[in-house]
Amino acid sequence: MKPKINLIICLVFVLIFFLYTNRIDYEGNAKRLAEEECILVIETPPSSYTSVTFKAKGYNPLTKKPCECNHYNRWWSSYKNEIEVGDTIVKKKGELVFSIYKKDSIIIHKYKL
Repeated sequence: MKPKINLIICLVFVLIFFLYTNRIDYEGNAKRLAEEECILVIETPPSSYTSVTFKAKGYNPLTKKPCECNHYNRWWSSYKNEIEVGDTIVKKKGELVFSIYKKDSIIIHKYKL
């Protein structure tokens, strides 16, 4: 009887340990994402083959200079399938809004904590 109780107590402690050590810092992630910036007219859309990497090429519509956006987060990457050549993506520094400007519409994605 006693070994079963010891095993249950150990399992409870292990469970509590994993619950406290695996917490996600949502506010820290939001602050980090808010600092990112990209304004880009898409010439090479991001590849949909990887789940985390977001890499798109094009030019900045304000300066007309070539540039690319490389980011490693799931937030931007989750909208890869909505982006086509000719679209403009806008993520302003300090904001938690990722926008895709199309010829006839605007798709706005707000980051949720």
